[in-house]
Amino acid sequence: MSQALPKKNVAKQSLPKRVKRSDWTSFRTNKSLPSPLYHQIFSFLRDRILEGSFASGAIFPSESQIEKALEVSRITARRALDELAARGLIVKTQGKQSIVALYRPSTQLVAGVEGMIENNRRMGDATSVELLSHEQVPAGTEVATKLKVKHKATVLWSVRVRRLNGVPFSYAVTHLPLFVSRQVKTEQMSTRPLIDLLEAAGIVIARAEQVISAVQATPEVARALHVEPGAALLSSERIVYDRFERPVELICVQYRPDLYQYGVELKRTTSAKGNHWASESKAKPKTKTMPAKK
Repeated sequence: MSQALPKKNVAKQSLPKRVKRSDWTSFRTNKSLPSPLYHQIFSFLRDRILEGSFASGAIFPSESQIEKALEVSRITARRALDELAARGLIVKTQGKQSIVALYRPSTQLVAGVEGMIENNRRMGDATSVELLSHEQVPAGTEVATKLKVKHKATVLWSVRVRRLNGVPFSYAVTHLPLFVSRQVKTEQMSTRPLIDLLEAAGIVIARAEQVISAVQATPEVARALHVEPGAALLSSERIVYDRFERPVELICVQYRPDLYQYGVELKRTTSAKGNHWASESKAKPKTKTMPAKK
């Protein structure tokens, strides 16, 4: 009968070294992976920041510290820090130090699909907006069709980024027909909700059509929203009409889904036609809905 080997003769299995969440220096890059080394470091440090391993306002590891601790080149360390800074996770100060940004993208805005015009107005009070660019351009085929203007007719094109507590969460591209843009002061587009500017100009908003979908962030949008290119974004395209059924605004907004969501409450109702779902907000006005912004 065979006897069990003494415990001292049993070979111990070598377990893979785990990276402690609080010890970023334990991380090691892997050259066999398809992603560049700087991106591996960026992704790891990004996750540590988002989970709270680095306190807000704390001094972040420098290029030289990352270079030595993670055994990579100075260029690799610098690119990783540049990626973190580009996404607003760290803030570079004078000299070579960086600090962890004073926010966490955990606060979410939830907007109801119904009542979106009023939501937009309230969103203007709760957030800040930056007008990145604007100019008069000829309308392309798609824009001209949706605004019901002639192809290549002059329209006002603008790009705005909206922030909550300094964190960018929406990227809006707007087209206004010429008869509307002539009544709107462009410089006010960064201080007041556009819907307010339209109504202040005497335009009576009657209705809007909206389509919600998902898109991938282009490099330009990714930089503005502090996300990675190709990241999934919530997209809302809206055409606003006045009382004469004229399109007065075409706006396409892309949102970070970690910061902004659309929501609707449904109520199960019974009628002569049977049971069906109905929007709760239609049966009872929703007073606590967070804004659907621009």
